[in-house]
Amino acid sequence: MLYSSHAGQELGHAVADVLFGDYNPAGRLNMTWYRSADQLPDLMDYDIIKGKRTYQYFDGEVLYPFGHGRSFTDFQYSDLRLSDAEINSDGQLEVTIRIENIGNLAGDEVVQLYARANESRVQRPFKTLKGFQRVHLLPGLSEIVTFTLLMAELAFWDVTRDRYCVESGAYTVMVGSSSGSLLAEASFSVHGETIPARKLDNPVRAANYDDYEGVYLDACCEGGGASLRNHGVAAWIAFQNADLGSGVDAFEARVAQAEAGAKIEIRLDAPDGRLIGICAVSPTGGWQAWTTVKAELSGAAGIRDVYLIFDGTVQISWFRLYSSS
Repeated sequence: MLYSSHAGQELGHAVADVLFGDYNPAGRLNMTWYRSADQLPDLMDYDIIKGKRTYQYFDGEVLYPFGHGRSFTDFQYSDLRLSDAEINSDGQLEVTIRIENIGNLAGDEVVQLYARANESRVQRPFKTLKGFQRVHLLPGLSEIVTFTLLMAELAFWDVTRDRYCVESGAYTVMVGSSSGSLLAEASFSVHGETIPARKLDNPVRAANYDDYEGVYLDACCEGGGASLRNHGVAAWIAFQNADLGSGVDAFEARVAQAEAGAKIEIRLDAPDGRLIGICAVSPTGGWQAWTTVKAELSGAAGIRDVYLIFDGTVQISWFRLYSSS
């Protein structure tokens, strides 16, 4: 079976050259080809993490992985080396690997470098492409391929502080011919930052959640980024590893477009965890009609996961948990 696009009047000649061996192909897929649309969430669900989209988060079996391609010859990967076992967050790592053409035809190999964080405060990708090189090799010949990986490329957006950071810990680099065929790997340590516990006593943007269910992003005419609106039942947002100190007794939030009888429950450690407060939200008069609501809290202290549970439609921009004394 042959699949091709409408690539111009010379397409037929190009395809014939490949089929009859006059040209050794080395193209690579720039997307993941899934086995079925049933493996994916709804088309309008843009969350690639919870939806497990792309090669970075998908954990099922695909038809063709990201970076996949075929050749009329075979290549062997060996002797993966790292320039350092430990490195600072502002440094760079040299990654080298030997590629050998062990087939009978000359050909190109697209050598791909991927990286992952072995552990993290947040869910990180299984792998992320960090570089690739195309090398041409005659039969029986080999070449050392070198990649330079900047530690800054390992940074992720820290929602607790609204900035990028390189997290301390162990990382792994993987080298292969596609995201589904990684033939060599090695680990190293980065001296970076340790993510502190979240602080919720100053206004925290609701869109900076760690986890969620039944909410989607919406606009906010007051500035400060997006707001959130819930849909359906069992909607909530979570803020993990929050430092409530010796105790908080007040909740405050900026809300809009609430329906009659709406409320926000504040719970600890799980969507059905211990209830520490309920904030009633009266109708605000329509979309982008913002107002501030408050409620008392009890029994909230220490390092906890904080959940805001929405009962009835509520649009929320920011909130905070604080001590009123």
